[in-house]
Amino acid sequence: MISIIHTKTKPIEEVKNAFLKLMSQLNYIPSKTRVLLKPNIVDAVKPQTAVITDPRVIEGLILALKEKGVDEFVIGENSGYFSIKKDNFRRLIKETGYQKIVERLKKKRGIDVKIINLQFAELEEYPWTYGILKLPKICSTHAYINIAKMKTHQMTGVTLSMKNQKGLLLFQDKKDFHLGYDGAGSLHSCIREYAKIIQPELSIIDGTRALEGTGPATGPENQTKVRRLDILLAGRDMIELDNAACKIMGFPIEDVQHLPRKEVKLAPGSEPLIPADPPFQKPNSYMKYGNIYLHTSSYGCTNCQMAFSRMFRKIMFTPEYIKKFHLLQEKYPRIDVFIGNTSITEIPNLNNPVIFFGKCTRSIADELGKNFIPGCPPNHNKALEVIFNL
Repeated sequence: MISIIHTKTKPIEEVKNAFLKLMSQLNYIPSKTRVLLKPNIVDAVKPQTAVITDPRVIEGLILALKEKGVDEFVIGENSGYFSIKKDNFRRLIKETGYQKIVERLKKKRGIDVKIINLQFAELEEYPWTYGILKLPKICSTHAYINIAKMKTHQMTGVTLSMKNQKGLLLFQDKKDFHLGYDGAGSLHSCIREYAKIIQPELSIIDGTRALEGTGPATGPENQTKVRRLDILLAGRDMIELDNAACKIMGFPIEDVQHLPRKEVKLAPGSEPLIPADPPFQKPNSYMKYGNIYLHTSSYGCTNCQMAFSRMFRKIMFTPEYIKKFHLLQEKYPRIDVFIGNTSITEIPNLNNPVIFFGKCTRSIADELGKNFIPGCPPNHNKALEVIFNL
């Protein structure tokens, strides 16, 4: 059973009251007085981009849970790229606005909130289809609540509550998910099996602002767009909740390989489930950056995507690199860059300059004698050198 409610992110009392209403409709009471909140904080961007769970949604949720008797709040995330180094994680928390809500809750409400980098959390082992998975122990010592963002995703179609759980994984396990544990599975089967071994006691999808197009991060040249839906969805069953979100977004369930089909039932008092009009724009198989076409296979991971994104941001915000990029576009109408284990059949035209980005592409780069940028993920400054020396 799921519930839907309309709300804006301001004023904060409106968000708090929306959550209190959702909890009442779902008859949800936290099982413990200590909670772990797991939002999507994948990139160091502002909430207006619709790339991250809006920190004001988390703030309103904390206020609602406080009224339900919760007295210890922990926000946990392992964003992969930003979690490997502790300094980068601190920057992530600051630039996304999460540090600001922690300070505001303490100053104005007297509520202490701790933010932890799950890459360095105490772990416990879970047996599963592909062996043993190590997950943060805090998932069992606290009431675990999953707060995803409503977004499209180039590799999985959508990223909702089931996929948001990847933010509990260690950096190496994230990579293994994308590699399907050396071919034993796939990214889709890993997400599906993972949902069997750990489930939040409440899942929420932030659809106040949602992302459509070639997500899950902001794409240049209007390849992604923000949709202002002003809704929150919640339920105890991730699969049912993600089915509901797909209906709203206009995504057939059969197009989302990791998501089993499940009937959606609305809780008494829920607002109706109304598909977005028009449906969400679906992701392309590539992301275009000027004359650079970035292809990410199902075996590619967010860490290489983030490294490439950082490289391109540096180009766009550095006058010297802007000039070089204009010259590059004059020289080559098209450059193809590949992330993740790639087969030769996925390369549209070998006559164009081709760059293989990251450790997973080494074998095909060697086979074809093409440009290769090493690293897992590559250093974005090294990537700049390769691209500007084509």
